[in-house]
Amino acid sequence: MFLQGRIPRITALLYTSPHSVYVPGFTSDFLIRPSTLVNREFGMVIRKRFVVRALSALLLGAMALPACGGAQRDSALTTDQGKLTAATQEGDFATTMQAADAAWAKRAEKASLMSAIGEWEKAAQLPTPDLAPEARAAVIADINERLTRAYYFLGDSHLRVEGASDEEIMAVFEKGVTAAERAIALRDPEFAAKVAADKNAWQGAVKSASPTAAPALYWYATNLGKWALLEGIATILSRKDDIKVTMDWIVANDPGFFYGAPHRYFGTYHTKVPLGGGNPEASKASFENAIQIAPNYLATKVLMAENYAVLVGERELFESLLNEVVNTPSNVDPEIEPENAFEKMKAKKLLEEADEYFY
Repeated sequence: MFLQGRIPRITALLYTSPHSVYVPGFTSDFLIRPSTLVNREFGMVIRKRFVVRALSALLLGAMALPACGGAQRDSALTTDQGKLTAATQEGDFATTMQAADAAWAKRAEKASLMSAIGEWEKAAQLPTPDLAPEARAAVIADINERLTRAYYFLGDSHLRVEGASDEEIMAVFEKGVTAAERAIALRDPEFAAKVAADKNAWQGAVKSASPTAAPALYWYATNLGKWALLEGIATILSRKDDIKVTMDWIVANDPGFFYGAPHRYFGTYHTKVPLGGGNPEASKASFENAIQIAPNYLATKVLMAENYAVLVGERELFESLLNEVVNTPSNVDPEIEPENAFEKMKAKKLLEEADEYFY
């Protein structure tokens, strides 16, 4: 059988409504056009009339592979605080941080974003002689939180709009996961110790995580979700519960974090779960909560259009949300002008492709 040995690398597909085909996951990137399904690895085109049969075979085959556990990656979670905070380079910390922050302000330009990432990576290795060990640990955790967000922005915005390869985008999201793990270990050493001792302890440990770890846990989950979806079905299945429990914890502890991010996450999540049609009511409520918290964060409306509106077949809502994004100035909130600029690009592209989502 030509699929033998390759199933973990095949993207999982799920037919969820008469209007669209989805990958079962947690982001909007993997909604597959209803006219055709293209498998990049094998160069196959599967016409819609074969979708249900093909999906059933792939999903059942993947479910039969629990032992493979999905793709493995080396975790950066460690109980060795000295390793995480060691100064291995020479240079001026304050000057390097100033350069990073200045470049980050211009992150709408890819070169500036890459410069910010490079400066932060360097700063994390520089000495801070005026700081006590505990204060240095907090500073290095903050740098890694900035890095994990920066890597996510690079993958989800710049590389996505450029049409970069899956492998290139995966590598960036994995770097985001690693930076988040470092920050988690520094913010909550007790949590890190539990997970380092038992890789299956995540779901129980996160329920008692320190609130100071919330930003790192959020960016960990979002980067990991994107990486896992690109990696394949076995990886999705092995990671999805850890991600959901993490987001449940963030909703309970910091529901307004990053412009209503946990509600935005569940808005998309509920269009995929339960399998076979999702939970449209829960999805709508989650998206509306996120919009109420941060109406000027345009990504929420893009995701609601691309996921909820398509799931329920509401083209009018789809176009209304996306036109609202297109017509909103990127600088409606100066703090997230670069993020909004990319969401406007995504919205325009989705409007151009509307006929592929509704027919």
